[in-house]
Amino acid sequence: MIKYEFASGLALNLIDHVESTLNHPNVLLADLGEYAVQSTQERFRTSTAPDGSKWQANSESTYLGILGDKHSDAEGRLNSKGINRVASKRPLYGQGTLMDSIHYQVSGDLLLVGSNLIYAATHQFGATIKPKNGKTLSWKIGGQSVFAKKVTIPARAYLGISIADEAEMYAIVEDHLLGS
Repeated sequence: MIKYEFASGLALNLIDHVESTLNHPNVLLADLGEYAVQSTQERFRTSTAPDGSKWQANSESTYLGILGDKHSDAEGRLNSKGINRVASKRPLYGQGTLMDSIHYQVSGDLLLVGSNLIYAATHQFGATIKPKNGKTLSWKIGGQSVFAKKVTIPARAYLGISIADEAEMYAIVEDHLLGS
């Protein structure tokens, strides 16, 4: 049996602090959650995934749905005014609803980060929409009817931990454990 004896009050205080932090991690997890929410919301502003890749741009149909009739020509395609407006539209941003829905929850020693919106997973993982009844999907854009056998929504990962996030989260943990 190996026995250690500490004469230093500083070392004992540090060990007590680490033990207390690990036994009651709520404050640490809340700080990690706050950081994760802020970092995830920044991805919406930059249109980037946790791995640093850029999100796929919106389709012309999506832009026409967002911009409306005054931005399409007679054939239902983006006109020059619409093309100029497209430059300011970011994927997944819209009115900021999905971004604003990102939150964290601490449950015991578990930290959860995400959104409770029903369509959140569709944007994170992508999806293919097919008609339930009939052969085609249909909708109107710019007053024009659109028909498709399926619609594919690309994955645009916004949840996750980037390399920079990992470094910052290590720093947060270190601050909590060392009492900085």
